[in-house]
Amino acid sequence: MDRISPFACVFLLCLAGAAGAVLIESGDGTGNTTAPSPDPGWSNVGERSLWAAVYLGDGWVLTAHHVGAGPVILDGVTYPYLPSLVTRIQNGDSSNADLLVFGLAPPHPPLPDLILASTAPSVGEAVILIGNGLVRGAATSWQPNSPFPPTIEGYEWGVTRAIRWGTNEITAPPMSAIFNTTAISTDFDEGATPHESQAVNGDSGGALFVENAGSWELAGMLYAIDAYVGQPAFTSLYGNRTYSVDIAHYRDAILDVTSVPEPAGGILAGLALLQMLARRASQRA
Repeated sequence: MDRISPFACVFLLCLAGAAGAVLIESGDGTGNTTAPSPDPGWSNVGERSLWAAVYLGDGWVLTAHHVGAGPVILDGVTYPYLPSLVTRIQNGDSSNADLLVFGLAPPHPPLPDLILASTAPSVGEAVILIGNGLVRGAATSWQPNSPFPPTIEGYEWGVTRAIRWGTNEITAPPMSAIFNTTAISTDFDEGATPHESQAVNGDSGGALFVENAGSWELAGMLYAIDAYVGQPAFTSLYGNRTYSVDIAHYRDAILDVTSVPEPAGGILAGLALLQMLARRASQRA
């Protein structure tokens, strides 16, 4: 079946009651709940309410704007956030992207800093997706109204969730206007990778990692999916697509925020905010 216009079939990963993330094809769908080997940054992906968030390091967190800032759970520990250090990332034309950076109150998580990709991964490049995931449900199939293509196979969504990782490959070069955000994409194709994966509603804020010259880089943040017209609700079918924010496209804007000294409470938080605003004013000048 031809994929229809993204404006008609793309959905943010935030439907109420669907608190899930990466659905995997391998095994019975309940696996991959411990770090893969090699580990791209497993412990840096945590829970943000019913969704996900990525800890960048130095007290800073990245998530989707439609998820919002708030406390983040990393390795079972809840870290409060600083409302004074919340910034929505913008596009080059000053319009808003679906991307949010915010600071955590100290003490900060004892986790390494992530490397932000400076170039988007190439088409066909292998990636690892990590999100706050729904377990895979029963196998299912769907027959569109037209005779072509034939029945499309896939899976229903389960009801429980956990941080889970999966594999995939980049499908297309960066594209813009996916909810006013430049995105990279992966397709859910039967047997294409060892742990073929697809994001599901509720996954916003999860991570997409790519290996570059022996180092793992954060190349994407999960935020949207598409589906066939008429596709049954709460299913992932082969041919569906996951959209991730292209981190390379927004790298400078993210670093403009996170290059502020480590977030802190009280006076230090206010000073950090003033420093950030002064630097931005200088850059505009």
